[in-house]
Amino acid sequence: MTKNSHILLVEDDSTLQALIEQLLIKNNYIVSRAGSIEEAKKMIKIFSFDLILLDIMLPDSNGLIFYQEYIKDIINSPVIFLSALSNADDRVAGLELGAEDYVGKPFDSRELLLKIKKNLSSSNSNNIIVFNENVQFDLKKEKLTNNKLVINLTSNEIKILKLLIKNSNQFLNRELMNKELNLDYLSRSSDMQISRLRMKLKKYCGLSEIIRSVHGKGYKIFY
Repeated sequence: MTKNSHILLVEDDSTLQALIEQLLIKNNYIVSRAGSIEEAKKMIKIFSFDLILLDIMLPDSNGLIFYQEYIKDIINSPVIFLSALSNADDRVAGLELGAEDYVGKPFDSRELLLKIKKNLSSSNSNNIIVFNENVQFDLKKEKLTNNKLVINLTSNEIKILKLLIKNSNQFLNRELMNKELNLDYLSRSSDMQISRLRMKLKKYCGLSEIIRSVHGKGYKIFY
C-alpha cells in the first residue's frame, strides 16, 4: 500500500487554513496544521513531514526567517511558500534561499495540488539515495538526513560520500580519493576523513557497516 504523504500547513488565517486542509485531505494527504512558527516548531519535533506549506506573513515572525534559520539546514523536506501575488520580493527571496516553490494568494486549487505533486515527486526522484527507511542522502542538495533531520557533514565528507555512492560497484583507493579532494598523492588525510564520516554514520544514523575497507583495494559503500 502506498504511503500517504504528510504535509505541514503553516497558515495563520483560520478560514484559509481550513480550506487548504479540506482540499488536501480530499486528495488523500495527511495534514498537520500550525497557525504560528512556535506551533510549527512543535509539530516538526513530533512528526517527519514529506512537504511543508509555509505562509510568509505569520503572527510571531516571518516565514522567510523561519525557513532560513530553522528549516533550511535542519529539515530535508521540500517547502512551498504561500505568498500574496503582489509581493514579488518575498517570492524571489524565498526561492533564492532555496525553497522549492511558491503559490500566490489567492490561488487556484489545481495549481496548488499540481505544485505539491511535482515537489513530492522530485523529492522522491533518483537524487535521493535511501540507506534505510529513515536515513537518506540527497545528492542534489548534498544533505544527509535521519528522519528528515539533517546530519552535519563537512564539505569533504560530502564529497567522499558522493564519490562512494557514484562508484558503489567498485572499491576506491586512497589515490583516487586524494585526487578528488585535491590532496597530496600520498596523503593519509582522506583515510582520516573517511574514519570521521564512518563515525558520524554510526553515531547519528545507526549505520555501522555501510562503508567497508579491504586491504590493498580501498573503500566501498554497501546499501
